[in-house]
Amino acid sequence: MLRSKSIRRVLSSALAAGILLLAILGCRSTSQNRSPWTKATVASWTKAKVLSEKEDHPSKIISDGSFVYYVTGGTVASMNEGTNNIKRISLSDGGITILVKGGKQIPEAMLAVDDKYIYWSDGGNILRLPKAGGASEKIIPNVAQPGEIVMDSENFYWLIWAGEGSPPQPIMYAPKKGGEAKQLTPPQPATTGLCLDGGFVYFMTGDGIKRVPAIGGAIADVYGNPSTTPTLQLQQDADSFYFCQMDSWGHSALVKLSKRTGEVKQLAAPVNHTMEFAVSDGWIYHFRDVQGEGSFGPVALLRVATSGGYVVEIDRGNAGWVKYLAVDGKQIYFTDISKVYALPK
Repeated sequence: MLRSKSIRRVLSSALAAGILLLAILGCRSTSQNRSPWTKATVASWTKAKVLSEKEDHPSKIISDGSFVYYVTGGTVASMNEGTNNIKRISLSDGGITILVKGGKQIPEAMLAVDDKYIYWSDGGNILRLPKAGGASEKIIPNVAQPGEIVMDSENFYWLIWAGEGSPPQPIMYAPKKGGEAKQLTPPQPATTGLCLDGGFVYFMTGDGIKRVPAIGGAIADVYGNPSTTPTLQLQQDADSFYFCQMDSWGHSALVKLSKRTGEVKQLAAPVNHTMEFAVSDGWIYHFRDVQGEGSFGPVALLRVATSGGYVVEIDRGNAGWVKYLAVDGKQIYFTDISKVYALPK
């Protein structure tokens, strides 16, 4: 009987030590990336500078070169905690300012900026506020949940967010000074990218790239997708369009389409088409799952020249909540589940 009690005491001590060890490892894992398939522990985003941490699920991020603007929260729980916000980071001194305290309004993962204003949405309206701070003003009421948005000097153009299985939705537009939202196109199949160029609005569907005059009119095909798998996202520079082409395995390649000749060229593969990519100063910045690390492995941030060539890894780290990406003249910015990062271009 005494021996049995001794054994139980030994086992209890061992169990307690094991739980303590697991707790220590769990705490360490918040700053390190551990693949579930290997024993190796890899530091996360070691080359990136953390601009802000302890954020509530930061999402959409943009930069005007002087400040970084980003959305946090996005849930009822965030509303109760007071973290449904739009925030600004000064790139000169690192100061962080809350520009929109969401309260009962939940800012969507949609932001745009011009010389004077920041534009955002609460899921039913488009609002603006001065870049220096102040009160938000509702300028376009009663809009369906806006997704991606672009603008020229006169108008906004935006996609209506649509989940899997949603019915076709029109591309919308409205004056920047405020007013009624109107349909630019009839309802379209799921659209995943939007660009403005030369008086036309270009948009990406699973069938390829289409365009419509910015003042409204007939829709024309620009590029027909030759595959049975979809084309996704859309970015541009002065010479070309860039998009993701999915294959039959669900993987995607980064593809370039010349505006002048219509030539199609693959630039990088694979890329993670669920994460944003950005085009700036002759480079395309994009994310890719690190191969051989399993479904829960890290992602890498990479760049490839718009002319093609070698793909260069910039940094890698934990994949949790990584999706949104922005660039300006000097830096790359992205977010994960609790931090905002910057890296030199």
